[in-house]
Amino acid sequence: MCVSLSKILGTYGYTVISVQNANKAIDSLQSEPVDLIISDIRMPGMSGLDFLKELHAIKKDVPVIMISGYATVDTVVTAMKYGALNFYEKPIKIPKLLSEIAHIAEAKARHPVLSEKEIITQNPVILEKLRMIEKAAPTDAPVLITGESGTGKELFASALHGKSRRSGGPFVKINCASIPESLLENELFGHEKGAYTDAHCAYRGKFEQAEGGTIFLDEIAEMSIPMQAKLLRVLQEKEFERLGSDHSVKADVRIIAATNKDVAMMAKSGTFRQDLFYRLSVIHLDIPPLRERRDDIMLLTNHFLFLFNTQYGKTVAGLSTEVKEIFLLHSWLGNIRELKNCIERAVIFCEGSLVTTDDLPSQYKSVETPRQDDLQGIYEAVTREVILEALEKSGGNRQRASELLNITRRTLYNKMQKLGME
Repeated sequence: MCVSLSKILGTYGYTVISVQNANKAIDSLQSEPVDLIISDIRMPGMSGLDFLKELHAIKKDVPVIMISGYATVDTVVTAMKYGALNFYEKPIKIPKLLSEIAHIAEAKARHPVLSEKEIITQNPVILEKLRMIEKAAPTDAPVLITGESGTGKELFASALHGKSRRSGGPFVKINCASIPESLLENELFGHEKGAYTDAHCAYRGKFEQAEGGTIFLDEIAEMSIPMQAKLLRVLQEKEFERLGSDHSVKADVRIIAATNKDVAMMAKSGTFRQDLFYRLSVIHLDIPPLRERRDDIMLLTNHFLFLFNTQYGKTVAGLSTEVKEIFLLHSWLGNIRELKNCIERAVIFCEGSLVTTDDLPSQYKSVETPRQDDLQGIYEAVTREVILEALEKSGGNRQRASELLNITRRTLYNKMQKLGME
């Protein structure tokens, strides 16, 4: 079975690594990048279910399809519990298996080979932000990240840390809006034993916890003016004091701050310190909302479909034409977070191969009328999607794709260039 499947998949253009037992598979995974695993249940040595558990333990997040001639309800449930994407009984229906593998490959191909916590995009503005990160990351300069809620500001902060010389150090996050003002100073700077009634022992604050690494101050605009003054001192003098101490502690920490408010306007109105704003925004990343990067909507959609198919053991291949139109026209006020939640819900409720309007919450079932300044972005997003579908149907053959679109090959080439698809 192993040899036969390897040969079949090889003829369809997949690169296949075949091994005869799970222990060898674990060894291969340490050195080989793998997009999909197909595993039997009964094998010499480690069983397929134990193999799944081992993958979970070593945090190898690779989709797995299980096969067996001895399937039981318990076996299938256990396999799904430990992350199997699907379960096939022998004799395997090869066309169905090939179709599922093609769906997985399509979802993988729709986004760059990045970890789940990296930034998925083909939008020129976001790509420029990523280039800024490449230049800014090696420095220790403070960074201010602005943008609406749900645009992924924490992902950009994480990317900055991950590409910096501090990447081996801690990445400590704190949401300034979620901590009462009376406790925020203690959380940031810590306290000495006896600093106040309940201070029975010393406490290392977030700045000390982030020593040698990065601290991410989310919702910085919620910080009070007095706390802003103390933060400014850390930025300028690279030191602070714990509560109840007159001894300064050095702060070898890079500061990244984020907010969904117009902090520049707040600085002008006096509700945010101007000196702190200028000090924080040595490097300023302003992340556009999803409605201004509509060419990323389908890319992100396919990324989330892949993630939630894996998580819930589903095989949803994509969106119906009507749902694609809704997604491309929707305003996405909750941005990427809203899109992700919408896809998760749709995958859970979808019973077919495509998400239809029946799988969407009621608020998505009617197409909104777009603003005039959105129309060009919508047109290009739809055009990109149509071209991608034509290329997929033609196996990447541009001549065939142009015929499907009823345009010349030169027109297709020019349009792809205009959309940055070359």
